[in-house]
Amino acid sequence: MNPGKIRRMARIEQFTSGEAQEYLKIARYYRSDYIGLHLIRNFFLVTIGYVLLIALYLLRNGVELLDTIYTRNLPGMAVGWIAGYVILLAVYTVLTYTVCSLRFAKAKKMERYLDHQLEKMQQKYEPDEVDGK
Repeated sequence: MNPGKIRRMARIEQFTSGEAQEYLKIARYYRSDYIGLHLIRNFFLVTIGYVLLIALYLLRNGVELLDTIYTRNLPGMAVGWIAGYVILLAVYTVLTYTVCSLRFAKAKKMERYLDHQLEKMQQKYEPDEVDGK
């Protein structure tokens, strides 16, 4: 065995065993599929979280709200809640898109690096085959 080949194989194994393993899973997706999946998940999580925040607000201030229900501007309050939801969803969507794009770019970069190392190892250490011999 060639010691250079062993060192390169050890580096490749070390590279693929840690954090890079997760990135290699990401690199298997198409970019649009990976980002789309996370954006859909983001939509549902933000919606659930916002509904829980509204429910907590209503639980905390429900008695006061019922006492003053005829003097409050309920349509204005509903518009405020909807506007808050839209703003929160927009912020989290932009953050999710940015983070997923950066992760995907890093995953593709790691995948290209690994492919390059494997090609280099194969070219350097594999003898050329002669036709039929």
